[in-house]
Amino acid sequence: MIRWLGLYSAHVSALLLVSALLMFAGQERSAPARRPSMPAQPYVVATAPSIEGIVQELRAANRQQDLINGESIGCRVFIQHEADVSTNQAEVHDAADDVFILLAGSAVFILGGQLDTPKETQPGEWRAPGILGGREFKVNKGDVLMVPRGTPHRRITSGQDVTFMLVKSSAPVKK
Repeated sequence: MIRWLGLYSAHVSALLLVSALLMFAGQERSAPARRPSMPAQPYVVATAPSIEGIVQELRAANRQQDLINGESIGCRVFIQHEADVSTNQAEVHDAADDVFILLAGSAVFILGGQLDTPKETQPGEWRAPGILGGREFKVNKGDVLMVPRGTPHRRITSGQDVTFMLVKSSAPVKK
């Protein structure tokens, strides 16, 4: 009888183990299948004629217009026109990269170095009247300038007429 109880106990343990395995296996099969993500916002196609139309409208004043305002995806694209502006402050973005694409004219950029007496104007955005130890670059129509996050930069268009597209890629600012 004792031998039979040992066999019985072993069978019960095996049955419990098989039941548990079947239960877990069933849970794996019932888990939802992974699927590709859905778009965070609608796609945008900006044709050359539509961009040229925006450039012509902006030439009337120093202003900008968004092509893509993708705050939800961390990307913003806009076109800006500036003529004879000497008041642009130096800036640093803690969590945003800038790519400038010169569409018309030319400008001078000061890159690198350190901001002179920086002030945080909003979380992760720094401004200063100038840059100490930066390097000056003249950019012209067709040039592309990439300014990685954390890089001091200043644009000077005094005596110049420039239109550029700016692609701004950003990540949330850690506070």
